[in-house]
Amino acid sequence: MTRFAPSKHFVYMGLVAVLLGLMSAWVGWQWTPAIVPAALFFASALFLFWLSLHPVIEITDRELAIGRRVIPWSSITRIETTGWLTPLVLKLTVETGRKIVLLYAGDLESSGRLKEMVCNCAPHALLDGMPQGKRQATIVVRNGSTAEVEKHAILTLEDEAEVERMFQRLREVGHLDPTRTPEDR
Repeated sequence: MTRFAPSKHFVYMGLVAVLLGLMSAWVGWQWTPAIVPAALFFASALFLFWLSLHPVIEITDRELAIGRRVIPWSSITRIETTGWLTPLVLKLTVETGRKIVLLYAGDLESSGRLKEMVCNCAPHALLDGMPQGKRQATIVVRNGSTAEVEKHAILTLEDEAEVERMFQRLREVGHLDPTRTPEDR
């Protein structure tokens, strides 16, 4: 069993937002427009505390447990992803047609691991409306996290053949310039 608990970073960010809200409210006593950032800081703090209070997500080989709600892997028919990586938001559709929102407030690495485990444990489920094997390619970006990009044909078949011929010529001769000979090097 693998457990995914909400990150404590959201609690710390919420505390910072509360402190900034208190400072803005204090300034708001003398300068009324400072009430706007105070309200925004307090709203942000509430949102961050709400995220940190979400239940633990547990993954076993038979089921997905979100708090007390248990979902067998065989009942998941569709997984819809959003652009959100942290907090991770996945929309799961079960056999009855009911939609369940999986919300995980974790760091980027554990969010990626959770998404990968959900997709691997429910391989028959459609991922964004497509079979999982045909969907997308995963690339590693700067900080080691993963991002997904769709595969699109960049070259036509004729262009691919031309590139292959140029590569073979480069491998044989060592250069592509037709005016140079191997002795010119």
